[in-house]
Amino acid sequence: MKVIPKVFIVCGVYNNLSYSKRLMSCIAVQKYPNIKTIIIDDGSDDGTPEYLSDNYPDTVILKGNGNLWWTGSLYWGVNEVSKIAKMHDFILTLNNDCTFGRDYIQILVKTALRNDRTIVGSLVISELNKLEIIDAGVKIDWAKGKLIAQGPQLMTQLTKNKTNNDDIDTLSTKGTLYPVEVFGEIGNFDKFHLPHYTSDYEFACRAKKSGYKLLIDYTAKIYNDQKHTGLGLKVADKMSIIELYNLLFNRKSRINISDKYWFIKLCCPLKYQITNYLILIFKTIVLFTHLFPLSVIYTLRKIRRA
Repeated sequence: MKVIPKVFIVCGVYNNLSYSKRLMSCIAVQKYPNIKTIIIDDGSDDGTPEYLSDNYPDTVILKGNGNLWWTGSLYWGVNEVSKIAKMHDFILTLNNDCTFGRDYIQILVKTALRNDRTIVGSLVISELNKLEIIDAGVKIDWAKGKLIAQGPQLMTQLTKNKTNNDDIDTLSTKGTLYPVEVFGEIGNFDKFHLPHYTSDYEFACRAKKSGYKLLIDYTAKIYNDQKHTGLGLKVADKMSIIELYNLLFNRKSRINISDKYWFIKLCCPLKYQITNYLILIFKTIVLFTHLFPLSVIYTLRKIRRA
């Protein structure tokens, strides 16, 4: 009898009920027959847990108190899955601001099984501009301190003769399928050092270092609403001193200095660490030097108008 692996979907949410409604609608119509959804609700006060309980009673809802952040949510979900999953099962991490087609999970599982249970990431496409590819994999040039986007940048650049890419160094959690045994071997997401951003990249780097192959499947398409992304996706000149501080140090910022430091500490080869720390310091000084005078002027103008 053929065993159909169970796919445990793990997704953290905080408010934004409209996103969760769309996500659950996508999950509900999947062709893949063996799915269990685990939603970690980190203190939503907009009716999210009540809606999920009423409309999707088979969904497991873990309720946090607002202090889990993204990595803590995934960490809790993975721990719960590890108590009940079998060795042939998978964990699929999703963001609730993503949508996908009916055959999405089926494609991911087929690709993972066809490639000896590799870790499979999705082709992330902009929901606002469906021709724009946000993420098709990343290579890391530690010698130069660079993350280099791989693959096509536009949907029109996809070709039939290349449906995936395994020449990558890391993956996000926006639609990534992990064999459950990966977590048993290398541990969980690092909620202690990387509580919100960059924990996905660190985990994928750790998995690759332990011998697991990473692969992006261009046919596993997921659409992401970037409006829901945290601070730092675009850096504006007009920001107050407080906004500048948050850009550099807030957990919600994609360019949080602490996250960058820990990513280097945990993932960078030892011989390149000093170089990458110096690059981080240099980039921070340049950004601060450029933005701080503008932030002072903008703050003073706001005070005068008040």
